[in-house]
Amino acid sequence: EKPKGDVKIEILDAGSRIVRTLSSVPRESDKSDDEDDSEELKKAALPAKEGLHRAEWDLTWEGATKIKGAKIDTGDPARGPRAVPGVYTVRLTVDGKAQTTPLRVIGDPRGAVAPADFEAQHAFALRVRDDISKLSGLVNSVRSVKEQLTARVKALEVRKSEPAIAELVRASTDVIKKIDALEDRMHNPKAEVTYDILAERGGSRLYSRLSPLQMWAIDGEGTPTRGMQQVLEEQEKELATLERDAQAFLSKEVAAINAMAEKLRLEFVIK
Repeated sequence: EKPKGDVKIEILDAGSRIVRTLSSVPRESDKSDDEDDSEELKKAALPAKEGLHRAEWDLTWEGATKIKGAKIDTGDPARGPRAVPGVYTVRLTVDGKAQTTPLRVIGDPRGAVAPADFEAQHAFALRVRDDISKLSGLVNSVRSVKEQLTARVKALEVRKSEPAIAELVRASTDVIKKIDALEDRMHNPKAEVTYDILAERGGSRLYSRLSPLQMWAIDGEGTPTRGMQQVLEEQEKELATLERDAQAFLSKEVAAINAMAEKLRLEFVIK
């Protein structure tokens, strides 16, 4: 029978972590490519109708969360690390009912990579993936604040003749400029095409430097080189600084704006 709701297939590892999710709900486009991929994403979704169907898992984990609309000159964060050989579980959920079955992934017998090296490569790739997702989360947070501030400044235009409102609008506009500067440290928001990234003053930001590292970690064979590990360590220091600055910005600058709005009995920004 045709299901009433969505169809979902999850791959879980031996520790019950969700490795990959396949769904009848098309994945939302991150709009980072120059071409519209909405139709392609619809075709990739699971069918949600009666009958016999075939679903394919490409033996990879979920990729990183991407920054919507951001350009990258090398790599694709949405491409996840390869699954290591071992025991997995396939869980099919339809209309609230779940069924599971075991699945074993067997290594290529022609490969010469030791299991420990494969595990080290996998762990490194997941680490880079999670760093990219964390960076994308920071961008989403500051963008949310900017969108709210922009909307509220526009709504207050008709009251700019009031001194207190005018002061609030000026302060909000200053915060919006600071958000733009903060986001510019995380990726290349001004890039309209990928070539713009390297052409910009300062070159690739962290987002476009983590992306190729993830690609090399996935495509490599065995334990990541010491050079790759050192590069990631430096990039994680940069990420920690950005995270600290973003949190300080949200807790101080936004709090100050909200305090001004509260005095005027206005609802303002939700962090």
